[in-house]
Amino acid sequence: MHPMFSLEGKVAIVTGASKWTGRGIAIEMARAGADVAVTARTAEGVEATAAEIRKLGRRSLAIPMDVRDTAQIEGMVKKTVEAFGRIDILVNNVGASFPAPALELSEGGWDSMIRTNLKPTFMCSKAVAPIMRDQGGGVIINIASGEGLRAAVTNVGYGAAKAGVINLTMTLAVEWAPYKIRVNAVAPGFIETGELQKGLELIPGLKGLFNRVPLKRAGTAKEYAGAVIFLASEAGGYATGTTLVVDGGLTASMW
Repeated sequence: MHPMFSLEGKVAIVTGASKWTGRGIAIEMARAGADVAVTARTAEGVEATAAEIRKLGRRSLAIPMDVRDTAQIEGMVKKTVEAFGRIDILVNNVGASFPAPALELSEGGWDSMIRTNLKPTFMCSKAVAPIMRDQGGGVIINIASGEGLRAAVTNVGYGAAKAGVINLTMTLAVEWAPYKIRVNAVAPGFIETGELQKGLELIPGLKGLFNRVPLKRAGTAKEYAGAVIFLASEAGGYATGTTLVVDGGLTASMW
């Protein structure tokens, strides 16, 4: 590995790390040299991710928790500092979606999308920022979505929440730059998971949209992890307030 991409000696937190992209990000960050605290609601899932990280010779802390609960967020930060002594990197990966046309999305459904996709990103960032400020800096990486950059047809709540994540990223980057805290986002496109095929079958029009991806395939967790590692490492040291789109060219092809 080129030393500019090394995370050796860094401590990271990855939320939503029990499966899919979050798990891949956590494991690849460990390969890059980081010790990683992993969180998700399922204890079994985060313990499995932590076990994989330990096999790589890195330290890992599994924290079952719900990032929609502010008290649990504060507990996560406290446990990580107690275990590792610092927090250098936060990856806000938690998110969820249930597509519905705008006229069919209930108020509760809208609130759920904001509470799941936007609020935890802010609350987790706010919780780690004082630690990073006092230690002389840090990096926050928010997992947004291409649907925050274009029309999110039949997915209005998710798209609006992810657009909020992108704006939040820019705002915190400017506010926290004096503390040497860099804040960036990654906007993934389709992700290769067991849920993708199900979505292609259930959501009208999604298959046609997927066919418009110039690279003609979904991205892998490892590819998204590569973008995160770039932003977290010395290689991305002059990047802040930016959103790195990693979607096989889908967003570019829609303009």
